Amino acid sequence: MLGRDDESELLESLLRHAAGGRGGGVILHGEPGIGKTALLSHAVEQAAGFRVLRAVGVEPEADLAYATLHQLLLPVLGRAHELPDPQAQALRVLFGRAHGAPPDPFLVGLSTLSLLSLAAGEKPVLCVVDDAHWADRPSLKTLAFVARRLDDEPIAVALAARTDEGHGADLPDLRRIPLAGLEPEAARALLAERAGGRRLGAGEQDRLLAVTGGNPLALLELAGRRIPAEGTQEPPAMTDRLQRSFLARIRARHGESLPLLQLIAADGSGSVETIEKAATSMGVATDLLHRAELDELLTYDGTRLVFRHPLIRSAVYHSAAGNRRVAIHRAFAAAFDAPADQHRHAWHLGQAAVGHDEHAADQLEHSAEQAALRGGPAAAMASLSRAAELTIDGPRRGRRLWSAAHAAAQGGFTTAAVELLDRAERELSLDETDRISMAVMRAIVAEFAGSPDDAMDLIKPWIPRALRIDRRRFAPTVAMYGNLGVRANRPQAWSDLADWLDGIALAPDNPEDAVLLLLRDAGRARTGRDPAPAVRDRAAVESLTDPITMTLAGSITRTLGDHELSGRLYRDAGQLARNSGALGALAWNLEYQAADEIARGRLGLAEAHAEEGCQFAAEVGQPNTACRNRGLLALSAAIRGRADAGELASDVLAEASDRDLADALFYARRALGLIELVAGRHREAVRHFEAIGGRDAEAPPDLAMGIVPDLVEALVRAGEQDRAAAATARYARWTERIASPGLGALAARCRALVRADGGADVHYAESLRLHATSDAPLEHARTALLFGEQLRRDRRRSEAQEHLRAAAETFRRIGALTWADRALGELRATGEPARTRTPEADPLSTLTPQELRITLAVGEGLTNREIAAQLFLSPRTVDYHLRKVFQKAGITSRAELMRLVLAGRPA
Repeated sequence: MLGRDDESELLESLLRHAAGGRGGGVILHGEPGIGKTALLSHAVEQAAGFRVLRAVGVEPEADLAYATLHQLLLPVLGRAHELPDPQAQALRVLFGRAHGAPPDPFLVGLSTLSLLSLAAGEKPVLCVVDDAHWADRPSLKTLAFVARRLDDEPIAVALAARTDEGHGADLPDLRRIPLAGLEPEAARALLAERAGGRRLGAGEQDRLLAVTGGNPLALLELAGRRIPAEGTQEPPAMTDRLQRSFLARIRARHGESLPLLQLIAADGSGSVETIEKAATSMGVATDLLHRAELDELLTYDGTRLVFRHPLIRSAVYHSAAGNRRVAIHRAFAAAFDAPADQHRHAWHLGQAAVGHDEHAADQLEHSAEQAALRGGPAAAMASLSRAAELTIDGPRRGRRLWSAAHAAAQGGFTTAAVELLDRAERELSLDETDRISMAVMRAIVAEFAGSPDDAMDLIKPWIPRALRIDRRRFAPTVAMYGNLGVRANRPQAWSDLADWLDGIALAPDNPEDAVLLLLRDAGRARTGRDPAPAVRDRAAVESLTDPITMTLAGSITRTLGDHELSGRLYRDAGQLARNSGALGALAWNLEYQAADEIARGRLGLAEAHAEEGCQFAAEVGQPNTACRNRGLLALSAAIRGRADAGELASDVLAEASDRDLADALFYARRALGLIELVAGRHREAVRHFEAIGGRDAEAPPDLAMGIVPDLVEALVRAGEQDRAAAATARYARWTERIASPGLGALAARCRALVRADGGADVHYAESLRLHATSDAPLEHARTALLFGEQLRRDRRRSEAQEHLRAAAETFRRIGALTWADRALGELRATGEPARTRTPEADPLSTLTPQELRITLAVGEGLTNREIAAQLFLSPRTVDYHLRKVFQKAGITSRAELMRLVLAGRPA
């Protein structure tokens, strides 16, 4: 540990916190030989009283889904039966102990967290993973999932990986500890202690430090070799020469064992039995496997034989000529039993193949199918890509590339998915159904990580044909197009839908047809062909079972003015996604739930949804979804009057502009505009609102119209009466097409604001009447505030006080404190004494989003284990947060908590 005091202290601090129940994760990263493994060993030595679980990533298993996780969990898998049945089954299926549907990756993450938490009930747990740059991606994502949820667990996770090996994207939240070369003093001490007795002069030491950069392993390996003199043109011995140094040493000491070492290096499984089988088939002696001659190169822990340093393995493997590596992989393909270890058999077969090899390609394809069943999209993608390379037949190669692209899209590897789709399209002779499916996949990738505009353009040409070929199969695609039209602020989508769906005979009692009927009605209403009817086929829509389609249906029903059905569809879809562990669908759905709760004035719940949506979207590779959820967090913060709201909104504005996300821009602009409006900076508010909804159009976009009521208020306050009147007329024409009390209330408020003849009362009264029939307390209170201000200016103080008191009370109840201050200021201006007393605080109003999510789940009667499964936490974490909830709410039992929740959903 020479020169590693700071790094050692960080690891020891991690262990101390974990021992106290506050776990966490770190990743040591640096170049080969820099000391990562030594620091992990130090952590293990310091972990007195911990249960230590270890794994080592190996290159041949980098595409084998959950191979590293299997290593890590093997000592505790015997306790899997103590987990809830879905979690236990997930692990059994994952590791080949049972048959079943492939578990969702995030169910695997939850199962891993629960299993580790179970083990940590006896003693703290330290999970150590060396060479994490060679760990398979599903294992890394699972470990990242676990590490993010260790705040209340006695579990520490420590990984080591090479710098710039791609692992950063899979482990974004682990604390990163970069390892640089040793400082000169520590390097000289290391050389003096371990340079094999040879004393180096000061000049030699300086030159050695210069050419190695203080790399500890390079220092020790090159201390006995000639170092080029200062000023010579000979390059310093860095990575390549260091590897040659390893090989020279091995040849000098173990030259006769090199054929056996090459086999071990190519294997990857570490199985002595398998290595012996392959060696026997090649006529390589294996007696040294059971003797001590190779102990300086290899280590054996009773289950796996591995090289002590990855550079040794790399140097040995690449010392074999190409034809010998082919022979070695062919021997391992025969050594691994295909049914029992399909993936390794197929991987070695693929590595042994030269040119086209249909048999190897078939085996890799079958291996990919098994990987998909285990929930390993990265492994499936890699196997299918290699299978395609070995396939001579163009259409078959194209099918394999198509399947690889599908696996890439499932795994969130968007760039790879697009590249594979491009290659597949060049190889395939696609029929119309295939081309539609390909366009849909490209659109999905664009929606989550690209441009919504591009997504619309990709599927638009195919929708008429999709409706003709199989309308029910492609109903979600048609709904996706309408949804993208709103997201991208392109109202032409409604006209397209009305045209496409007119004349098609639809069965109202069929769920998919019911969705198409909703789209047709919305399209007709938005284009002025027919006023929007009430949702006619509620039972059919409510019988949908796919969370994506249900969320899309909720979006359409909201467009038609049925906010109650829309919110129920959003919530039911989210629950289905949670129950099935479909975190990608849930991340996307939570944005809709958050937006719905903001509209209903339940800001705490909205923030809980949006925060969770951000986290899950980052985990499943949906940056657009994450940006939209951050936009909703900024909007909620602006309504609350939080000091950081402007900064949050500005950050979203910048990101949404880069990504061309019109809906996220709407959230950010509205947040910034509301901040200015409530502060009395009306012209600044107009600037933000007009950036979204300031111009007339034949078919006004929904997002533009959604901000007009805010714009009208800002324009009136800025003295722009004529412009406000024009915006009001535009908004009234738009809302007349939709039978929505909430929109009618806002239209009436706009008419009241622009009346200059003193006849605003009737419009304000109509607005308040309509507000009373809808669930939008924020807008209801804003209307009451505006009416109260108007009455105060008209010197009707008693009437003004009634409305201003109601507005202030609602603002305070939902947490819109800056709006409440504005209402109280107006109330004081009427002559009513300032009311400093606030209503009795809601016991749940101080809860964090995580605590609120858990509290609501308790209110639904769920146990801690059920809550943990739904929120992707461990039971221990749920218990920790519940204790904090009890303390904040001043209660002592779940029954009391359930009564608090039932008394009214928290804001």
